[in-house]
Amino acid sequence: MSRLDILVHGGCLSEHSARSLAEEIRHELPNWDITVKTAVPGDPDLSGVIVFPAFLLDGRVLATGVPRKDWLVERLRAWERGSDE
Repeated sequence: MSRLDILVHGGCLSEHSARSLAEEIRHELPNWDITVKTAVPGDPDLSGVIVFPAFLLDGRVLATGVPRKDWLVERLRAWERGSDE
């Protein structure tokens, strides 16, 4: 099972948008482990992330900010197929 972690900065205006996007893509990609968590200092997932929200695909930064849903779903499906798109 592939994993998408979405790191948000607690209280940031984009936090709600990131959480809503996560909920939407969970329905389209039910086999994915998609979590949203608030970034805290010392979190090993941060490893250099300075822009939030940050979308980490199996631990690697895929996007920062709030990407378009269709773009994100396309990238996740390509990852699932083993493509480098």
